[in-house]
Amino acid sequence: MVNLRLCIRAWWLRGPGTAFRLGLVASLLLAAARVEARDMASILIDADSGAVLSALDATQPWYPASLTKMMTVYMAFGALADGTLALDEELTVSETAAAQPETRIGLTTGKTISVEQTIKAVIVRSGNDAAVLLAERLAGSEAAFAAAMTNRARGLGMTRTKFVNASGLPDDGQITTARDMAILARHIIQDYPQYYGYFGSTSIVWRGRTLGTYNPLLGGFRGADGLKTGFTCASGYNIVGSAVRDGRRLIGVVLGGRSGGERNAQVTKLLEQGFNGLEPAPDAPVVELMESAADVQPPPRQLSSAECSTVPSVAGPTRFEGWAVIFGYFPSKTAAQKAIQTARTQLKPVMSRGQPAVIRRQQEGSFGFAALLVGLKKEDAGTACKQLWGAGGYCMALNPDVLNNPTALWR
Repeated sequence: MVNLRLCIRAWWLRGPGTAFRLGLVASLLLAAARVEARDMASILIDADSGAVLSALDATQPWYPASLTKMMTVYMAFGALADGTLALDEELTVSETAAAQPETRIGLTTGKTISVEQTIKAVIVRSGNDAAVLLAERLAGSEAAFAAAMTNRARGLGMTRTKFVNASGLPDDGQITTARDMAILARHIIQDYPQYYGYFGSTSIVWRGRTLGTYNPLLGGFRGADGLKTGFTCASGYNIVGSAVRDGRRLIGVVLGGRSGGERNAQVTKLLEQGFNGLEPAPDAPVVELMESAADVQPPPRQLSSAECSTVPSVAGPTRFEGWAVIFGYFPSKTAAQKAIQTARTQLKPVMSRGQPAVIRRQQEGSFGFAALLVGLKKEDAGTACKQLWGAGGYCMALNPDVLNNPTALWR
């Protein structure tokens, strides 16, 4: 396993580069009992040759979560390339698209949005509503689009992938593998280089707000220029990333991280090993030709129901007084509470006056919990963050207006 002294990503507070700050509390994310969980599946390939540099359970079926949207966008790129879709075309939002659950961009029934903005909403903010809107435009319905996605995947050599929706929302029938995701990423890059740059977008302006990317590699890993993250309770934390250094492009896939920090650390480790001289063995397979495992198991469930509790939880008043500090975003209430406890212990006496608060938030198709201390003075909040930053941890001070703004990005 990777070094677990990592903070989960909280890029949406300080920008994408902060996702790789070393943290003080992420090891607590592994405290809950595992239910049918497996170690992460992963693969690292050379994008030009397709040579496999590293692989772990790469043909094991897995739930793709929002990595599904890579295929949704790939299909849209194909339509753009053959002229059946245009970037400036305005799409009218259907009731079905607008009704999609989180994560969503907030499309409104009857309103319009350009194809280009829709694609960026899918990539940057993992918008389920935007993904369904593209599906309806390209195939008439999401079901028809999912069938087309699966057929296209088979044509690309993604032998163990099946899609049943365009977003990656939980469905036991929607599966993939690390190998198949590497194949898809390679085709996105090679088949549509004129559009691949959208996967490197770090933000989208929507309704007057600038919203940052969910991809922690962008701005946080030298040479990174795409692709996508995903998370559901069943899948755990997934990522497909690509980076270029000295003219060499690598693609790394990690499925099933127990936290954002664990996933980020593993994909970083893979890519760094590749760029630091890791070469394929003489008999290493090309990713398209990798043999499937003989005794394939069903997709695991990476996080238990306790770790992905969907019960609303706010410890403290609905409106907070004073300043606050936030320590990160966690997949369970328990992990968030332990993060607060650990930070208070390490920051005494600065944090002695703060009150703990755990606030539920939806992100990437599932619930999570923000860990805060509230009721602080401005100077105490600033001092606390400086101390945590000095120790390599994540911290963000929130003034009273931002703290109590329900539309603020930290929410």
